[in-house]
Amino acid sequence: MILKVLILSVVLVGISFVGLAFRVFFVREGRFPQSAIGKNKGMAKLGITCVKHDEYKCWKNGGASGQGCGCG
Repeated sequence: MILKVLILSVVLVGISFVGLAFRVFFVREGRFPQSAIGKNKGMAKLGITCVKHDEYKCWKNGGASGQGCGCG
């Protein structure tokens, strides 16, 4: 019984992997979609930026007082 479940699990994980990687393997110039916010062009078009970069800008503009972010 345990062996059947293990084999079924391995087969399902294999099918999932092939399904997720289909575009990368079989489409010319296929790539995984960019999920990092800072490098995603679609999110940049919507005006969504990385929180880390936003915080750097706040600290640069207002220092430790938080005035650069509109806080404090």
